[in-house]
Amino acid sequence: MASSYDEVGSALQDDPLYVHPEAREELEAAGRPFDSAAEAEAHDRLVDAETPIRVAVLPAAMNASGDDEASQVAEATGLDGTYLVVFPDVRGSTATNTLPKSDVEYAADQASRGSDGDMEAFIIDVVDRIENLAADVAGDSSDGSGGAGADDGGAGYLPLAILLAAGGGGLLLYRRNKRQRELADLNQVRGALDEDITAYGEELASLELDPGNRAIPAEARDEYASALDLYETAKSAAVRAEAPSHLRPVTAALEQGRWLLACVRARLNGAPVPERRPPCFFDPRHGPSVADVTWTPPGGVPREVPACQADVIRLQEGEEPDSRLVTVDGERRPYWEAGPAYSSWAAGYYGAFLPAMLWGTMLGSAVAHGPAYADTGSSDAGGFDGGGFDGGGFDGGGFGGFDGGGFGDF
Repeated sequence: MASSYDEVGSALQDDPLYVHPEAREELEAAGRPFDSAAEAEAHDRLVDAETPIRVAVLPAAMNASGDDEASQVAEATGLDGTYLVVFPDVRGSTATNTLPKSDVEYAADQASRGSDGDMEAFIIDVVDRIENLAADVAGDSSDGSGGAGADDGGAGYLPLAILLAAGGGGLLLYRRNKRQRELADLNQVRGALDEDITAYGEELASLELDPGNRAIPAEARDEYASALDLYETAKSAAVRAEAPSHLRPVTAALEQGRWLLACVRARLNGAPVPERRPPCFFDPRHGPSVADVTWTPPGGVPREVPACQADVIRLQEGEEPDSRLVTVDGERRPYWEAGPAYSSWAAGYYGAFLPAMLWGTMLGSAVAHGPAYADTGSSDAGGFDGGGFDGGGFDGGGFGGFDGGGFGDF
């Protein structure tokens, strides 16, 4: 099983949440689905945590009786912090080299009992509790009273007990604050999204193509009809969007539609159908790219990015590309310097190509952590900047009052 833990550890080096595909299926079969939206919420909470916490949701087959799974995952990851391993068959374990083991187990047990089998609620609640624990330990250390594990007759645990009892309220506060941030980010991006949809609609209208005209090649008529459908899809999805993460389907529809329109133009002109390539990096409204060019952002390092024909020529002639500007704090700047609010907007356009193109930019730091990019295969995604791991020092164990068994009612 060591190789399996090595795989989990490798994943947790880049991301604080790892969900094994088989575990996801087992949760679904058990009537406790951990869908993409719930996973994104849990992931966001882990990323926001002030103390390094990593969670692995693993299938029942990886639950070896008597095996301290969390400690093995921590060893395989090689980073300081607190680890939780959760199995769909109500088993779990913890490991930590930064906090008192018994307190971490207690926090996990209390979170599991209050989650009612909801994996998202469990992860968010346990992160709240562990962060409260870390703050309590730091407070004890700063006032010279010793760590949370000191033998003080339990007096030092009263503030922690009060904080843990308020765990449910902490979850609601976190969700409310997160919702407010989402609305602020969404409002920031809506202007750019409206510009994109308007530009696409104008592009559709400029063709003045009648899908019922039999003189037009059938392939062109079908592609134009699909492009029209994608326009409606984008508009509807934009209206329904309630968070920045909901914008990815909008821009994905616009990207596909622009490629279809490029195909229509090619057929009408008797030219070869363009290769299916990502849109121009400098402005997705330019349509599909035609070549990769070397580009260096200010203060960054060179990288290959896809570009449209016009921008290829501009760069060859020593000119600046025609870059997409968006509004941030009342200023117009390139979208790659716009910050995390634009991460899902950009992901819909560029998908798996985006992390490598944006490395070293302001938006690139969001790509490294954002759930919108979970399927991009980015290798430079950042996790916690925890201290080095020397291969030992983790205190592990089960949580929930069992010997390697289940925790709470989870």
